[in-house]
Amino acid sequence: MRNAREVNHQMSEYEQAYKAKSGRGIRGFSSGWASWRWLSGVGSKEKSWFLGVIHGRGGYQAWTTHLARGLQDPDFLLKFEAETDPWTRSKLVGQKISELRKSFMKTTDEQRAELARQGEVELKTGLELMGRDKKTIQDLIVLGDPPTTK
Repeated sequence: MRNAREVNHQMSEYEQAYKAKSGRGIRGFSSGWASWRWLSGVGSKEKSWFLGVIHGRGGYQAWTTHLARGLQDPDFLLKFEAETDPWTRSKLVGQKISELRKSFMKTTDEQRAELARQGEVELKTGLELMGRDKKTIQDLIVLGDPPTTK
């Protein structure tokens, strides 16, 4: 029988990102999370692409902040969660993203810069929290399974 790691490795990226139990559904979407996924994905590519992305990431962060806020609109979430048909849910999300794209195109450069700043704050906060969580987990592992001395 295969262990859980082998099974998870064989799941598609979609299945891993959107499992119901992971809490990473539409409610778990944030601009910080999207920025992290984008930056970490680019990090595995060529260095020149990574440097270009770092230099111009403000536009992406502005868009993801706008997108995340729009998708977390309570009226939209109520409609989305009330719908049980996956195709209708997909259509609702597509329509909402289309509306958000149009409204984003109407934003001024100053508004986009502010959205980018807010996205950067979310990213830094998320990375800081992940670092603390990692340290806590490492401390717990040491307490529960101290290193053996020879």
